[in-house]
Amino acid sequence: MGQPTVTTGVTAVDGVRLHYVRAGSGPLLVLLHGWPQTSDCWRPVLADLAADFTVVAPDLRGYGLSDKPTTGYDKRRMAADMAGLVEALGFEKAAVVGHDRGARVGHRWALDRPEQVERLAVLDIVPTREMFRRLDASLASGYWHWLFQMQPDLPERLVGPDIRGYLEYFFERWTYNRHGLTPEAVDTYVRAFSRPGALRASFDDYRAMEQDVALDDLDAAEGRRLSMPVLALWGSVGLPSRLPSLEIWREYADDVTGAEIPECGHFIPEERPEVMLAHLRDFLAAATNR
Repeated sequence: MGQPTVTTGVTAVDGVRLHYVRAGSGPLLVLLHGWPQTSDCWRPVLADLAADFTVVAPDLRGYGLSDKPTTGYDKRRMAADMAGLVEALGFEKAAVVGHDRGARVGHRWALDRPEQVERLAVLDIVPTREMFRRLDASLASGYWHWLFQMQPDLPERLVGPDIRGYLEYFFERWTYNRHGLTPEAVDTYVRAFSRPGALRASFDDYRAMEQDVALDDLDAAEGRRLSMPVLALWGSVGLPSRLPSLEIWREYADDVTGAEIPECGHFIPEERPEVMLAHLRDFLAAATNR
Protein backbone atom coordinates (compact mmCIF):
# COMPACT_ATOMS: atom_id res chain seq x y z
CA MET A 1 0.00 0.00 0.00
CA GLY A 2 1.32 3.42 -0.96
CA GLN A 3 1.65 6.36 1.32
CA PRO A 4 -1.59 8.32 1.84
CA THR A 5 -1.92 11.76 0.37
CA VAL A 6 -1.39 14.36 3.07
CA THR A 7 -3.02 17.73 2.53
CA THR A 8 -3.04 20.91 4.58
CA GLY A 9 -5.86 23.29 5.22
CA VAL A 10 -6.94 26.35 7.19
CA THR A 11 -10.42 26.78 8.60
CA ALA A 12 -11.68 29.79 10.55
CA VAL A 13 -13.61 28.93 13.71
CA ASP A 14 -15.16 31.86 15.54
CA GLY A 15 -12.68 34.19 13.88
CA VAL A 16 -9.57 32.10 14.65
CA ARG A 17 -7.78 30.48 11.72
CA LEU A 18 -6.83 26.91 12.54
CA HIS A 19 -4.22 25.11 10.45
CA TYR A 20 -4.39 21.33 10.09
CA VAL A 21 -3.01 18.40 8.17
CA ARG A 22 -5.35 15.75 6.81
CA ALA A 23 -4.91 12.25 5.38
CA GLY A 24 -6.93 9.11 4.69
CA SER A 25 -10.64 8.39 4.56
CA GLY A 26 -13.27 6.83 6.77
CA PRO A 27 -14.39 7.75 10.30
CA LEU A 28 -12.82 10.89 11.71
CA LEU A 29 -9.82 10.68 14.02
CA VAL A 30 -8.54 13.96 15.49
CA LEU A 31 -4.97 14.12 16.83
CA LEU A 32 -4.18 16.92 19.29
CA HIS A 33 -0.55 17.81 20.00
CA GLY A 34 0.99 19.16 23.19
CA TRP A 35 3.66 21.63 24.34
CA PRO A 36 6.29 22.42 23.12
CA GLN A 37 5.20 20.95 19.81
CA THR A 38 2.79 21.28 16.89
CA SER A 39 0.77 18.90 14.73
CA ASP A 40 4.09 17.79 13.27
CA CYS A 41 4.54 15.47 16.28
CA TRP A 42 2.13 12.99 14.66
CA ARG A 43 4.22 12.45 11.53
CA PRO A 44 5.52 8.99 12.64
CA VAL A 45 1.97 7.59 13.00
CA LEU A 46 -0.03 9.58 10.45
CA ALA A 47 0.25 7.14 7.54
CA ASP A 48 -0.62 4.10 9.64
CA LEU A 49 -3.71 5.71 11.14
CA ALA A 50 -4.79 7.10 7.76
CA ALA A 51 -5.22 3.55 6.47
CA ASP A 52 -8.47 3.29 8.46
CA PHE A 53 -9.47 6.85 9.30
CA THR A 54 -9.81 10.36 8.04
CA VAL A 55 -7.03 11.74 10.19
CA VAL A 56 -7.03 15.45 11.02
CA ALA A 57 -4.15 16.87 13.07
CA PRO A 58 -4.69 20.56 13.84
CA ASP A 59 -2.36 23.10 15.34
CA LEU A 60 -4.13 24.24 18.49
CA ARG A 61 -5.01 27.89 18.96
CA GLY A 62 -1.74 29.70 19.60
CA TYR A 63 0.50 27.00 18.16
CA GLY A 64 2.19 26.24 14.86
CA LEU A 65 0.55 27.86 11.86
CA SER A 66 -2.75 28.56 13.64
CA ASP A 67 -3.66 32.05 14.80
CA LYS A 68 -2.32 33.32 18.11
CA PRO A 69 -5.04 35.53 19.59
CA THR A 70 -4.53 37.25 22.94
CA THR A 71 -7.49 35.47 24.58
CA GLY A 72 -9.25 32.12 24.63
CA TYR A 73 -6.70 29.70 26.08
CA ASP A 74 -8.95 28.11 28.67
CA LYS A 75 -9.60 24.52 27.66
CA ARG A 76 -13.32 25.10 27.14
CA ARG A 77 -12.57 27.66 24.43
CA MET A 78 -9.81 25.54 22.89
CA ALA A 79 -12.13 22.52 22.89
CA ALA A 80 -14.83 24.62 21.21
CA ASP A 81 -12.27 25.40 18.50
CA MET A 82 -11.93 21.68 17.83
CA ALA A 83 -15.67 21.11 17.88
CA GLY A 84 -16.13 23.90 15.35
CA LEU A 85 -13.36 22.51 13.15
CA VAL A 86 -14.97 19.06 13.09
CA GLU A 87 -18.32 20.56 12.13
CA ALA A 88 -16.76 22.78 9.45
CA LEU A 89 -15.12 19.72 7.91
CA GLY A 90 -18.51 18.05 7.64
CA PHE A 91 -18.30 15.48 10.45
CA GLU A 92 -20.63 14.89 13.37
CA LYS A 93 -18.39 12.74 15.57
CA ALA A 94 -14.73 11.94 16.09
CA ALA A 95 -12.40 9.69 17.97
CA VAL A 96 -9.80 11.87 19.67
CA VAL A 97 -6.19 11.21 20.63
CA GLY A 98 -4.51 13.92 22.66
CA HIS A 99 -0.96 14.28 23.91
CA ASP A 100 0.03 16.60 26.77
CA ARG A 101 -1.84 19.92 26.37
CA GLY A 102 -3.86 18.38 23.55
CA ALA A 103 -5.06 15.67 25.92
CA ARG A 104 -6.27 18.38 28.30
CA VAL A 105 -8.19 19.96 25.43
CA GLY A 106 -9.55 16.53 24.54
CA HIS A 107 -10.63 15.88 28.13
CA ARG A 108 -12.59 19.14 28.25
CA TRP A 109 -14.02 18.53 24.75
CA ALA A 110 -15.31 15.11 25.82
CA LEU A 111 -16.86 16.54 29.00
CA ASP A 112 -18.56 19.43 27.23
CA ARG A 113 -19.66 17.52 24.11
CA PRO A 114 -19.90 13.80 24.86
CA GLU A 115 -22.15 13.33 21.84
CA GLN A 116 -19.30 14.46 19.57
CA VAL A 117 -16.32 12.61 21.10
CA GLU A 118 -16.81 8.88 20.61
CA ARG A 119 -13.53 7.71 22.13
CA LEU A 120 -10.71 9.52 23.87
CA ALA A 121 -7.07 8.50 24.22
CA VAL A 122 -4.95 10.61 26.58
CA LEU A 123 -1.16 10.41 26.34
CA ASP A 124 1.13 11.07 29.30
CA ILE A 125 -1.13 13.17 31.49
CA VAL A 126 -3.46 12.93 34.45
CA PRO A 127 -6.36 15.40 34.75
CA THR A 128 -5.28 18.97 35.45
CA ARG A 129 -7.35 19.12 38.64
CA GLU A 130 -5.80 15.95 39.97
CA MET A 131 -2.27 17.07 39.26
CA PHE A 132 -2.65 20.16 41.42
CA ARG A 133 -4.49 18.24 44.14
CA ARG A 134 -1.55 15.85 44.39
CA LEU A 135 1.24 18.39 44.03
CA ASP A 136 4.07 17.49 46.40
CA ALA A 137 7.84 17.88 46.29
CA SER A 138 8.28 15.07 43.77
CA LEU A 139 5.63 16.37 41.38
CA ALA A 140 6.75 19.96 41.82
CA SER A 141 10.28 19.01 40.73
CA GLY A 142 8.84 17.53 37.54
CA TYR A 143 6.12 20.06 36.80
CA TRP A 144 8.07 23.20 37.76
CA HIS A 145 7.59 24.54 34.25
CA TRP A 146 3.83 24.86 34.89
CA LEU A 147 4.44 27.26 37.76
CA PHE A 148 7.04 29.20 35.79
CA GLN A 149 5.04 29.46 32.57
CA MET A 150 1.95 30.64 34.43
CA GLN A 151 3.69 33.83 35.52
CA PRO A 152 2.83 37.04 33.64
CA ASP A 153 5.49 38.43 31.28
CA LEU A 154 8.53 36.82 32.93
CA PRO A 155 8.72 33.61 30.84
CA GLU A 156 8.71 35.55 27.59
CA ARG A 157 11.50 37.77 28.83
CA LEU A 158 13.73 34.92 30.01
CA VAL A 159 13.01 32.39 27.26
CA GLY A 160 12.81 34.77 24.30
CA PRO A 161 16.59 35.28 23.87
CA ASP A 162 17.23 31.50 23.70
CA ILE A 163 14.13 29.66 22.52
CA ARG A 164 16.18 26.76 21.18
CA GLY A 165 18.06 26.33 24.44
CA TYR A 166 14.82 26.30 26.45
CA LEU A 167 13.01 23.80 24.22
CA GLU A 168 16.01 21.54 23.86
CA TYR A 169 16.18 21.26 27.64
CA PHE A 170 12.77 19.57 27.61
CA PHE A 171 13.50 17.45 24.55
CA GLU A 172 16.60 16.19 26.38
CA ARG A 173 15.17 15.76 29.87
CA TRP A 174 11.73 14.41 28.96
CA THR A 175 12.88 11.66 26.58
CA TYR A 176 14.11 8.11 27.00
CA ASN A 177 14.47 7.25 23.31
CA ARG A 178 16.10 10.48 22.16
CA HIS A 179 16.53 9.25 18.59
CA GLY A 180 12.77 9.65 18.15
CA LEU A 181 13.10 13.41 18.30
CA THR A 182 15.29 13.95 15.27
CA PRO A 183 17.31 17.14 14.75
CA GLU A 184 14.93 18.00 11.91
CA ALA A 185 11.93 17.66 14.24
CA VAL A 186 13.55 19.84 16.89
CA ASP A 187 14.34 22.47 14.25
CA THR A 188 10.67 22.44 13.22
CA TYR A 189 9.52 23.09 16.78
CA VAL A 190 12.11 25.80 17.37
CA ARG A 191 10.94 27.60 14.23
CA ALA A 192 7.32 27.26 15.31
CA PHE A 193 7.94 28.80 18.72
CA SER A 194 10.03 31.57 17.18
CA ARG A 195 7.04 32.86 15.20
CA PRO A 196 5.50 36.18 16.32
CA GLY A 197 3.27 35.64 19.34
CA ALA A 198 4.02 31.94 19.67
CA LEU A 199 5.82 32.02 23.01
CA ARG A 200 3.22 34.29 24.59
CA ALA A 201 0.37 32.17 23.27
CA SER A 202 1.84 28.91 24.54
CA PHE A 203 2.41 30.40 27.99
CA ASP A 204 -1.15 31.74 27.96
CA ASP A 205 -2.21 28.10 27.56
CA TYR A 206 -0.67 27.50 31.02
CA ARG A 207 -1.93 30.80 32.44
CA ALA A 208 -5.49 29.55 31.92
CA MET A 209 -4.93 26.99 34.69
CA GLU A 210 -7.17 28.68 37.26
CA GLN A 211 -10.09 28.74 34.83
CA ASP A 212 -9.43 25.14 33.83
CA VAL A 213 -9.27 23.86 37.41
CA ALA A 214 -12.42 25.80 38.35
CA LEU A 215 -14.31 24.04 35.55
CA ASP A 216 -12.88 20.68 36.59
CA ASP A 217 -13.90 21.29 40.21
CA LEU A 218 -17.42 22.15 39.11
CA ASP A 219 -17.69 18.97 37.06
CA ALA A 220 -16.43 16.91 39.99
CA ALA A 221 -18.89 18.55 42.38
CA GLU A 222 -21.78 17.86 40.01
CA GLY A 223 -20.68 14.29 39.29
CA ARG A 224 -19.89 14.71 35.60
CA ARG A 225 -17.58 12.00 34.28
CA LEU A 226 -16.40 10.84 30.88
CA SER A 227 -18.93 8.38 29.51
CA MET A 228 -17.11 7.27 26.35
CA PRO A 229 -14.28 4.68 26.33
CA VAL A 230 -10.97 6.20 27.49
CA LEU A 231 -7.45 4.91 26.87
CA ALA A 232 -4.64 6.28 29.04
CA LEU A 233 -1.03 5.71 27.98
CA TRP A 234 2.09 7.02 29.68
CA GLY A 235 5.82 6.60 29.31
CA SER A 236 7.74 4.56 31.86
CA VAL A 237 9.92 7.57 32.67
CA GLY A 238 7.29 10.22 31.97
CA LEU A 239 5.99 12.41 34.76
CA PRO A 240 2.65 10.52 35.14
CA SER A 241 4.66 7.38 35.97
CA ARG A 242 5.14 8.95 39.41
CA LEU A 243 1.38 8.65 40.00
CA PRO A 244 -1.21 5.83 39.96
CA SER A 245 -2.36 7.09 36.57
CA LEU A 246 -4.84 4.36 35.70
CA GLU A 247 -6.56 4.57 39.07
CA ILE A 248 -6.75 8.35 38.76
CA TRP A 249 -8.40 8.23 35.35
CA ARG A 250 -10.95 5.73 36.67
CA GLU A 251 -12.06 8.41 39.10
CA TYR A 252 -12.91 10.62 36.10
CA ALA A 253 -14.29 8.15 33.55
CA ASP A 254 -16.58 5.13 33.47
CA ASP A 255 -14.70 2.94 30.98
CA VAL A 256 -10.91 3.22 31.22
CA THR A 257 -8.11 1.01 29.98
CA GLY A 258 -4.46 1.95 30.07
CA ALA A 259 -0.85 0.94 29.98
CA GLU A 260 2.65 2.13 30.71
CA ILE A 261 4.89 2.14 27.64
CA PRO A 262 8.33 0.80 28.53
CA GLU A 263 11.55 2.62 27.69
CA CYS A 264 9.62 5.77 26.85
CA GLY A 265 9.56 9.31 28.10
CA HIS A 266 7.00 12.02 27.49
CA PHE A 267 6.98 12.21 23.68
CA ILE A 268 5.22 8.92 23.02
CA PRO A 269 4.25 9.38 19.32
CA GLU A 270 7.88 10.03 18.40
CA GLU A 271 9.71 7.87 20.92
CA ARG A 272 7.62 4.68 20.67
CA PRO A 273 5.26 5.05 17.69
CA GLU A 274 4.82 1.32 17.00
CA VAL A 275 3.98 0.51 20.61
CA MET A 276 1.54 3.40 20.75
CA LEU A 277 -0.07 2.26 17.49
CA ALA A 278 -0.52 -1.26 18.80
CA HIS A 279 -2.53 0.07 21.74
CA LEU A 280 -4.49 2.49 19.55
CA ARG A 281 -5.40 -0.14 16.94
CA ASP A 282 -7.25 -2.22 19.52
CA PHE A 283 -8.83 0.79 21.17
CA LEU A 284 -9.97 2.42 17.94
CA ALA A 285 -11.18 -0.75 16.23
CA ALA A 286 -14.79 -0.22 17.32
CA ALA A 287 -14.78 3.22 15.70
CA THR A 288 -14.22 1.64 12.28
CA ASN A 289 -17.09 -0.83 12.68
CA ARG A 290 -20.01 1.46 13.37
